[in-house]
Amino acid sequence: MTSSVPDETRDAHEELLAQLRDLVPSAFLDGELDRNALLGALGLDGEVKPAFSFSWPGIERARQDARVPTTATLVPDEDASVHWPDARDVLIEGDNLQVLKLLKNGYSRAVKLIYIDPPYNTGDTFTYNDDFAVPERQYLEETGQVDDQGNATTSRIETGGRKHAPWLTMMFPRLALARHLLRRDGVILVSIDDNEVHHLRLLLDAVFGAENFVGSFVWNGGRKNDARQISIGHDYVVAYARDHAYLREQDARWRERKAGLDEIYAKVEELRGSHGKDFSAIHSGLLAWFRALPDEHASKAHEHFNYVDERGVYFPDNLRSPNPRPNLVYDFKGYKPHQNGWAYSRERMEQLDADGRIYYPESVDQRLKIKSYLHEHEEWAPGSVFYKDRRAASKALDSLMGATVFDYPKDAEVLARLFHAITNDGDLILDFFAGSGSTGQAVWEQNPKDGKTRHWVLVQAPERPSASEESGKNAIAAGYETIFEVTAERLRRAAASLQQETLDAPQLGFRIFRTRPTNLIIEKPIIASAELTGQGYLTQVLDHTAGAPVVDGAAPLDVAWEVALKATGTKLDARVTTHEVDGVTVYEFAPAEGESTSGRLLISLDAFSLATADALALSDDDTLILRGDQVEDSVTLTLAPRLQSKLILLERVPREVSL
Repeated sequence: MTSSVPDETRDAHEELLAQLRDLVPSAFLDGELDRNALLGALGLDGEVKPAFSFSWPGIERARQDARVPTTATLVPDEDASVHWPDARDVLIEGDNLQVLKLLKNGYSRAVKLIYIDPPYNTGDTFTYNDDFAVPERQYLEETGQVDDQGNATTSRIETGGRKHAPWLTMMFPRLALARHLLRRDGVILVSIDDNEVHHLRLLLDAVFGAENFVGSFVWNGGRKNDARQISIGHDYVVAYARDHAYLREQDARWRERKAGLDEIYAKVEELRGSHGKDFSAIHSGLLAWFRALPDEHASKAHEHFNYVDERGVYFPDNLRSPNPRPNLVYDFKGYKPHQNGWAYSRERMEQLDADGRIYYPESVDQRLKIKSYLHEHEEWAPGSVFYKDRRAASKALDSLMGATVFDYPKDAEVLARLFHAITNDGDLILDFFAGSGSTGQAVWEQNPKDGKTRHWVLVQAPERPSASEESGKNAIAAGYETIFEVTAERLRRAAASLQQETLDAPQLGFRIFRTRPTNLIIEKPIIASAELTGQGYLTQVLDHTAGAPVVDGAAPLDVAWEVALKATGTKLDARVTTHEVDGVTVYEFAPAEGESTSGRLLISLDAFSLATADALALSDDDTLILRGDQVEDSVTLTLAPRLQSKLILLERVPREVSL
């Protein structure tokens, strides 16, 4: 049986029901879901117990927004892109809710890390999308504070939740869709402030499961001078895993380079220059330097590394066994062991001694220790609290763009540290609140530092800069009509700057796609009625069937991308080759270099024939998408037995080809 190109993304609710049908067929005996039968199969049909729940006015709207399919498409813009043919990174213009639905086919379980910095909810000024606003009367009715007539049912009317409900309603469907894109070992990081961190935690518990909470980073960005009670200078970065138990099972460890190391190494070299191999003098000088550092200095955390030898800077670490081990209790060169014994066997101790790894104290009454070198322990788990002045990111962006065109950009250096700690070579990072594009620049900056090749997908809505703000005025004056244009230009300039800094660096580039209305004809199904019966009904059905499935004037390559994204698992970094065979154009979509595939994806919107198939050396492993009104039935009937479900027809009305 052949397949047809869907004109919209799949309904997540229907997909879930299909999965349940497969897992618990006994709950669908008459074709419909029997809730009691499902609960019985799960062993939950006993006494109903109260359960904790999180709800708000608008939650049903949020669930519906997550479910409703989109007919939109993504259109490539090669001219606005940078090095399109080889680019693996992707910048998308559009509403992120629609884009996340369009990414589901190609990127399901493909993303290692999602980082987002959503709009912070400041209450009265939250205006991300007016469609999500909850009128006060509706809010009061839904929370039971007034009746249908508007009469108060409580002595104290509370409207504060109305400020939170729109934000939660906006965030829920986006988080729910994003979860589908994460790998099993994937992680999401969400930047947030005090206004919504408590609600965000509850929301992420509801979407990801409370058991998948990893922790929260506290980012101290510097004191603010306009506070009356508390000078709040911090934000949070909340971390949730797709499957935290799996991360523990895989012994996944997040690591970052310790801050302040370079200053220590520089000081040691300075002392070596002054004292040569007088390691005692170097030790004294290093101790004095550490003592003189302010408490907040990054190097201060490593002040126990204050001894130096030929190999480097170290501290004498414990050599005792963590548990009593009688076989490890022995004298070593006149030194007595701890009552638990040494950490190593005599043979291993001899090896360490020969390698100069053992620290000998001045008296045999003291215990031997092992030299723990700083250069061998440069990484540790990222701390939950860190400081980075938020003004640095603004200054860097202003310098790059030549003016202040975006307020409060996220710090690329901080993001790069997080990306280094959590991701690895070949990993994909997604940011669907891209803002100024800090995520993209952070990935580019980090890749050469640790020798990794990470890629990114960024999504930014084409919002107009606010003419009421200085940055918005500057952006408009500079010719930027939307924030998306600021994002794209920032990434262009960042790519050029980074290439100049390292001339032999891999070529940086990115592809731009824009969200647009579908190129496909979508019409409501014809329903027979008293006025439309018999020949009239049949005529309309035949007209619909025979009509062109593509909007008149649509660019063929745009249509090819749309059907590839909606009917297959094609990604946005796919390589497209155009074949011209006797006047017939065929687009071949291949995965990016380094990714494997079992066959080709071929798309033709012209009059495809068996001769064309022969010229392309069509094989049984290939997937072929044809425009139904441009292909003869004889061609379809010949190819269908070979390709079966890999033959996909683009038609106004799907039809079944009998084999």
